[in-house]
Amino acid sequence: MSLSELVAASDRIVVVKVISVQAAWDSSHRKILSTIEVDIEQIWKGDAATASRTSIVQPGGTVGDIEMAVGGMPQFAPGEKALLFLHGRARPQVVGMSQGKRTLERDTRSGRWFVQSPDMTCVVQRGSDAKLRHIQAAAPVDMEELHAQVDSLLRQ
Repeated sequence: MSLSELVAASDRIVVVKVISVQAAWDSSHRKILSTIEVDIEQIWKGDAATASRTSIVQPGGTVGDIEMAVGGMPQFAPGEKALLFLHGRARPQVVGMSQGKRTLERDTRSGRWFVQSPDMTCVVQRGSDAKLRHIQAAAPVDMEELHAQVDSLLRQ
């Protein structure tokens, strides 16, 4: 998805810190669901009165020695910072699977935050010769520059 598609499909765009990731069986014991608790540090789109903490529930995770992996789902780790494109108010989900989660990394020299490209390991593109090729990750983008791009798209 392009940035404009992500912005349009999102109810909220937020900068978060991951507090915890917990996996458990669903009520029918057929699939594993992970609950990701995040603290919202910045709101780029959405209601500013939104709670400062939210939970995202998505398929996949590990319970005991059983792992359920869902290709294309974003992965989360406690302590990481990320930019999330979310849809749904009561039960938020990440837009576009892994495309809607961008890990943030701080440059130690400048102190500036950079937004990493989404995880594209499961994404391929058909070339003009009909061959499938892995998509190359884009270079990190300064978080302030990306925020300005998102603001511009929201004003359109």
